[in-house]
Amino acid sequence: MFRFLVIFWLQLAGYSGLQWAERFQDNSGPMEVCSGQNIRLFWNFTLAQDEHVKDMVWTCQPEGNATEMLASYVDDTFMPMSEFSGRLSHLQDGGIELSCATILESGNYSVTVNTVDNNGDETLYRQTAWVKVVDTPKTQNGRIEVRQEREAVRDDTSDRQWHVHLSCGHFSDLGHPPVEAEWKTPNGETLSSSYFHKGNFHLLLSNPVKGGNYTCSLPSLSPATRCLPPGSVLRDDVTVYVDEVAARFSIMEAHQVAMETRLDEERAAFAVFRDNTSLEKSQMQGEMEDLKIRLDTATLRVSFHARLTSSFTGSGTLTPFTVITNEGDAFSGTTGTFTAPRNGTYFFVASAGTASSDKYVDMYLQKDGVSVSRALARQYSGYYTMGSVQATLYLTAGQRVWLHSARSNTHYHASFTSFTGFLIHADD
Repeated sequence: MFRFLVIFWLQLAGYSGLQWAERFQDNSGPMEVCSGQNIRLFWNFTLAQDEHVKDMVWTCQPEGNATEMLASYVDDTFMPMSEFSGRLSHLQDGGIELSCATILESGNYSVTVNTVDNNGDETLYRQTAWVKVVDTPKTQNGRIEVRQEREAVRDDTSDRQWHVHLSCGHFSDLGHPPVEAEWKTPNGETLSSSYFHKGNFHLLLSNPVKGGNYTCSLPSLSPATRCLPPGSVLRDDVTVYVDEVAARFSIMEAHQVAMETRLDEERAAFAVFRDNTSLEKSQMQGEMEDLKIRLDTATLRVSFHARLTSSFTGSGTLTPFTVITNEGDAFSGTTGTFTAPRNGTYFFVASAGTASSDKYVDMYLQKDGVSVSRALARQYSGYYTMGSVQATLYLTAGQRVWLHSARSNTHYHASFTSFTGFLIHADD
């Protein structure tokens, strides 16, 4: 079932002593044998007339591992190591035979022969052989299947074109050394597989596709193929027929599907872009509104100046006022009331005087009915007197400030009474 590749190197230790057999020299080229069969190393030799074997040692260095001892020959007794007992036997001279070998037993085998002559002089002779175990390929159902895949595929590694592709498999083991399927086109051209994937060899057909029979097979000269038993179905060629028109149509269909997929992706990307743009636009509008509010706040101007329109007598809110300046329209001359348009800090000042000797000025500056400053004045000995109120106040939007007369026997001369206020700074 399996075979081995054995390569021998001839090493002559001398001309008058031990001579290796010509048979070995004739077989110095590679040999193929199968796993499950026996490794036979025919290390035959001829001794000089005054020479005899004292002892022999056989070793093997498996691939990638340290050298291990196989057997020894001492006092005309062949002694294999315990792990090879029952499998390793001694042939003629330095030859050995290892039965039922596996691929794990590939390696460099050697024999060292120690001889002694009549004078007691000892001489070492060494011979080596490289043994390569070959295993057969295997498929999941014991045969090779070839088919044309339903959909074309795009080759992104080379021409970036769509291709009809064939598959040949299903392999569970490619053997040792591994086999590689080969293809024959309808015109007899031999091609290598395009790639191997998931147990199948794939062939991408060149464009334009040529119809006809395509054949998949294992190379007959491959060591793993030669290890297959005679009559094995894995040695057979398998063929698939490719319809040229249908194949070219499948490529066109693949192009169309790819274009539709790309269009869908671009639509989806555009939708995301549009949504992101809409969101960014909304965010920008919000930021602009916020900036506008900040700008309005930063540039907000609120100030007023007014004087009493006519003299006022009695108690209550001083009215009416003649408005001279009213930036921001926060002061009402009719009601005599200032209404804060924004949260912020404001400054107010008012002055008043009387021209009546029996009347007072008793004036309060009030914030929502709460007095925050007071002025009290009376005319004495024919001299006019005046009083004033002032305050720096924090107001929230909608709070009001006005002038209030506290007594009924008060008199506020129109020429002497005025009211002023302005915004110092607004909140952000």
